[in-house]
Amino acid sequence: MNSCVTKISFESVLAQPTLHEPLPAFGFEEMLTELEAIVAEAEIRLAEEEAA
Repeated sequence: MNSCVTKISFESVLAQPTLHEPLPAFGFEEMLTELEAIVAEAEIRLAEEEAA
């Protein structure tokens, strides 16, 4: 058994303050735009493969 492991109660975890990190420079809208571009490129490649 690992003696370095410390047991903590569920209540103590809930009592810990949470840190709210600022949003990264690359936010949700940018990620969504990037994913939409990836999907569009994949659809084009798929259509080209099916046409071949």
